[in-house]
Amino acid sequence: MKKIYHLLGSWSLLAAVTAAVPLSAQSLDDTSEEAVITDPVASARDAMARGDPAEALARYLRVLARDPGDLEALTGAGTAALAVGDADAAINFFVRAEKISPRDGRVKAGLGSALIQKEQPRAALRLFDSAIDLGIPQVDVALDRGLAYDLRGDNRKAQADYALVMRTKQDPEAIRRLALSMAMSGDKTNALTILDPLLRKKDIAAWRARAFVLAMTGDTVGAEAAANAVLPRFQADALKPFLARLASLKPAEKAAAVHFGHFPEDKVPMQLAEARPAPSSKPAPSSKEIPAPQPATSSSASATPAQRPQFDRSGRLVSRPDSSQRTTTTASAPEATVGLSATEEAEQKVADQRSLAQDRRAAQKRAAAEKAEAEKKAKAREEAKAKKSNPERYWVQIASGAYKPDLDKEWDKQKKAHAKLLSGRSPWTTPYKATNRLLIGPFATKGAAQDYVNEARAAGLSCFPVTTSAGQKVERID
Repeated sequence: MKKIYHLLGSWSLLAAVTAAVPLSAQSLDDTSEEAVITDPVASARDAMARGDPAEALARYLRVLARDPGDLEALTGAGTAALAVGDADAAINFFVRAEKISPRDGRVKAGLGSALIQKEQPRAALRLFDSAIDLGIPQVDVALDRGLAYDLRGDNRKAQADYALVMRTKQDPEAIRRLALSMAMSGDKTNALTILDPLLRKKDIAAWRARAFVLAMTGDTVGAEAAANAVLPRFQADALKPFLARLASLKPAEKAAAVHFGHFPEDKVPMQLAEARPAPSSKPAPSSKEIPAPQPATSSSASATPAQRPQFDRSGRLVSRPDSSQRTTTTASAPEATVGLSATEEAEQKVADQRSLAQDRRAAQKRAAAEKAEAEKKAKAREEAKAKKSNPERYWVQIASGAYKPDLDKEWDKQKKAHAKLLSGRSPWTTPYKATNRLLIGPFATKGAAQDYVNEARAAGLSCFPVTTSAGQKVERID
């Protein structure tokens, strides 16, 4: 089997599942504080429930960064990775989960769905059977089990599974897959009838399915008209050779072609072989890149092939033929811009969020340091001001009191008892531990204060010298 470049991949019905919104546009917190989440797994489940698997994957990855063995996070990350189109990452998550809980039906079912995306229907069917044996309802695996049956060429069983899903809910994907399965088995009328409600709702994926239904049942002209109705002209023209070949395929080959863009080696449209570039000596691209198909062995392949339109997995045009592209070397064709895989983007998003959080903490730390420095400078200015207004001075303490307002009474008492010694002196106070000093002064020098103490003691006044430091506030008692 050979991969058809982007054309059929972009038209695959899986485009509705794999076309994830760019994760860079879904940043959790680009400009504001992220809300505090007490249960990150619950927030991931909420993101999945509202149809945002890329967001859910990013949150599950954050949980796994802290606890790589979290079973629910591994299972959720596998489901989210599958929803954004990264089957390889999904398999990795589910395999890790299976090692932790080998009899978990959810893990078996998820791994089966991932293997479907890797086009391994036989292994997937075994896993779906195991999941059902472990208690998973059949309807929960029916959608992907039906695709597995289609890939095996068993359209009858596939259609029974799609019908089982539709009896539970009107799932548009189940409707589209059922219509395609009917077309694979040759039932064009019923396939178009089933698609009709979605077509009336202008479901683009249903219109793509209609084109495939017509092509698989031999109506190439109708298929081309359907393609022209929903695609730009140059895309529709590029798709014509593939539509023309679908009717010649076997049912299983049709399933691989319309769902995954694969044609059997001997049935690849000649137009594709002629448009293929020469092989490149560069290493093969990663599993999520969409490489240009390898050259066919046909002798009709040109040494300087014409460039054809190139599309990414979501059907967007990557490059359009023009004169500059036609003159580029064929070796550069495999380097078509595709970008990171969904899981790599999710991991990058988590890294970006972690970096953002680190930057935020660093900014907060800088702000705290700047605030502390400003407070320190303000305190230094206040101290300098206090020292200037209250320099070091020399006093004599003549009494003390715990209640500051009563110091004036104590002053009157001391002045009455020692009128001659205190005549011409004024009272001052400053706190000291749990009391307040009653001071007289200030004296010009420390020696002058000591001389006064010697004289006052000789006259019967109990007192001692006190030196107040610079900045120590001393208040006058009125």
